[in-house]
Amino acid sequence: MVEIARFTYPSEARTLMALLDSEGIPCYLRNELTTQLMAGYVDVGGARVEILESDVERAMQIMEEGGYLIPGEDEEAEKLPQVTNWTRHIPFLKNAPLEKQIIGFLIILAILLGILIALGWHFSTQ
Repeated sequence: MVEIARFTYPSEARTLMALLDSEGIPCYLRNELTTQLMAGYVDVGGARVEILESDVERAMQIMEEGGYLIPGEDEEAEKLPQVTNWTRHIPFLKNAPLEKQIIGFLIILAILLGILIALGWHFSTQ
């Protein structure tokens, strides 16, 4: 699978997916749920439209005809921001893929919350 486009919101990606699907190019939307759940809290890199590598050339032609901006070969692709300041300080998460960084961070938060609740319960019973 190859990423051919990235959108801030999944609803924006659906238009491109419908266009590609109408031309017989199957596509997949990565980060759809994560983008919807985390919007406004963490930048997860947006919803990504992915297709089979064998369909890339044809998809690019369709996208160009449809008015989508195609970066030139000499243009560097936009770098994906990480789940910024929090996960880069956690050694076992800083090199993990973005999805694993988010899940790992949420697990750590849940554990810390559980510890705080347990301590609060312990001190309230004394």
